[in-house]
Amino acid sequence: MKLFCNATILPHPFLPPTEAVLVDDHGRVAFVGKLNEINIPSHAEQVDLGGQTLIPAFNDAHIHIWKLGLLLTVQVDVREHGAVGFSSLVRILQAHAERSPEGWILGRGYDEATLAEGVHPTREVLDAVSPDRPLALTRICGHIMALNTRALQLANITANTPDPNGGIIDRDEHGNPSGIIRENAMALVNRVIPPITDAQLANAILATHQHQLRLGIVSATDPLVTPDHLRVYRQLEAEKRLLVRTNCLAVRRLDGGTETLPLPEKFVSEMLRVDSVKFFADGGLSGATAAIYGEYLDVGGQGILRYETADMLELMWEAHHNGYRIGTHAIGDRALDQVLTCYESLYARHSHAPRHRVEHFGLPLPEHIAMCQRMNVIAVMQTIFLPALGRNYRRYLNQSYLDRAYPARTLWDANITVALSSDAPVVPNDDPIAGMIAAVNRHDHNGQPIGENETLTVAEALWGYTLGGAIASGDEANFGSIEVGKWADFAVLNRNPLFIPTHELASVHVLQTYRAGECVYMR
Repeated sequence: MKLFCNATILPHPFLPPTEAVLVDDHGRVAFVGKLNEINIPSHAEQVDLGGQTLIPAFNDAHIHIWKLGLLLTVQVDVREHGAVGFSSLVRILQAHAERSPEGWILGRGYDEATLAEGVHPTREVLDAVSPDRPLALTRICGHIMALNTRALQLANITANTPDPNGGIIDRDEHGNPSGIIRENAMALVNRVIPPITDAQLANAILATHQHQLRLGIVSATDPLVTPDHLRVYRQLEAEKRLLVRTNCLAVRRLDGGTETLPLPEKFVSEMLRVDSVKFFADGGLSGATAAIYGEYLDVGGQGILRYETADMLELMWEAHHNGYRIGTHAIGDRALDQVLTCYESLYARHSHAPRHRVEHFGLPLPEHIAMCQRMNVIAVMQTIFLPALGRNYRRYLNQSYLDRAYPARTLWDANITVALSSDAPVVPNDDPIAGMIAAVNRHDHNGQPIGENETLTVAEALWGYTLGGAIASGDEANFGSIEVGKWADFAVLNRNPLFIPTHELASVHVLQTYRAGECVYMR
């Protein structure tokens, strides 16, 4: 047994601090309260935290674990390398190509809004990296891809290639593919890129897990896994190598594909949960592909719906009536209409089913919020998008959309469960403290507020990054707060975020991380 003491212990953001936590030999909380209220066993190990602050470990309710891991291990991460224009982007990719001299050149993280040219890098730009090796560079949002000529050739994308359903192939003035493909069109390339090996995938998952432990994250949801990913996750779980408790959302249909992937075999253990499925209703807001009723500024258009409603409803029903949770990527108001209408139909046919989620919930209308209230739908939101992608939002969205982008306050006041998350690698900073700051001040890249009436308090933001994520994964009985019977998953902070001025939140950082009462990270 272990006794955690000499700390400000926050068992829950809305409960008063306490003095001690006793952890049993199985790694679960046996007591929370005042020191003088506990009968301390003689064999208990005392963990003196030196006056620091102990909180429930963070939960990132939506982070692409294996995708981030590939950037940490084998792919080029142009988010972090400071590409300010096409010339620097090309140099970064060339340097990576020299380090990895064979096969495809793969990377992620460009953002046309931050490049000096202000536009996507076309095939002519990327041909300067290598005219002979295929190159595929995914935009930071994950919904748009830039290709060089060789990659277009291998994918057989020509002037005669039609746009797939739910996807777009950008073309030049002569009708030839420019190298930019959007949404479901990415499947045309993904199918010819050699698959990563199980060993590479395992290394990627574990690299992200190590990274997360340093941030005080002990549980997370990986919101896009295929049968191949699940096979590796199950193997890592069987070998007891998983470092972060991971909830997997199994995708039903890959980008642009017509094949429906099977419902996953349900599996729940201490470290791995597989009982949810994932759908993509639309694209990304920062790349102007989320499906909206209005029209995007600068680039025009209304985004992309990736499913016919009848098709979506049929696939959702298979999962719903078999007791699977559903998480659906829906950002634009047009996509939210489609998804929530489908959810209402599901619950009308079979009301005794798990709570479903909406991933992102970017631009809801009042009627969407009312629908979520009626159905008890969970909103998995990313306030961290505001500082990371605010430049894009101001470029593409009119003021009425900006005012209601990611409306965390409105959802909270409507008693809708709000789980906060990063969606990394869409953003370069997946630190929950940074996400909390974004929820509290809602500042863009220039420090100017977006939807300033939608701020959360620090306590509400902390709830969203702890218990909110646990509820969203269906595991609130096991973690998310420090309560008797739950796992002793803790983060030790240098300061108490609830009792400092909000402008000092950036000074808060993780000193130690505990999983089941064992220290798994120390700064």
